Amino acid sequence: MKKIILAITISIFSLTTYAQKSSWYVGGQVGFNSGTEEESGMPDIKTSNWSFAPEVGTFLKDNLQLGLALNISGSNSDTNDYSQTKIAPVLYLRRFFKLTDSFSTFAGVVGSFTTGSVEENGVDGDLSGVGVNLSIGAAYALSPRFTAVAQYGLFGYTSETTDLGGIETTNTNFGLNVNSLGPVFNVGIYYTFKK
Repeated sequence: MKKIILAITISIFSLTTYAQKSSWYVGGQVGFNSGTEEESGMPDIKTSNWSFAPEVGTFLKDNLQLGLALNISGSNSDTNDYSQTKIAPVLYLRRFFKLTDSFSTFAGVVGSFTTGSVEENGVDGDLSGVGVNLSIGAAYALSPRFTAVAQYGLFGYTSETTDLGGIETTNTNFGLNVNSLGPVFNVGIYYTFKK
């Protein structure tokens, strides 16, 4: 079992070594989870979250990648009649460091803008935010066209403001483990179009 987990981990932490200047790629991420919180004497709290992030980019040089993603996500809770939807365009620049023919690491900067809507107990509201962070990651070329890319949000800043029924709430984070591209750690698959 440990060997299988190690093989999967090595496959996930991989980089695009077949990348060429002017080549284009598409990729992205998708996710869904649901959960239930149980507390004795209280009603169960049921929540669900989903995300979809299509992505496109190009290599400005063999080791310099410029990309654009569109994070679309949502969450809801039936228990307290809460729902939230977000749309966040994300722009990033990554510098790759080739280690082997199929494995590379990278460091990058990511910037995002968030807009969306929220509803709680029948009251509608809006949300907006910005984020910027430094990230590190790795990519593994599964074939000349498919690459698995893993990213870790290393250091950054995010700020999100929610206006719900005239009450404005702002959440600001600055420090380690902040990621404007989504979760602190994420994995995506890219398909590269050769030039």
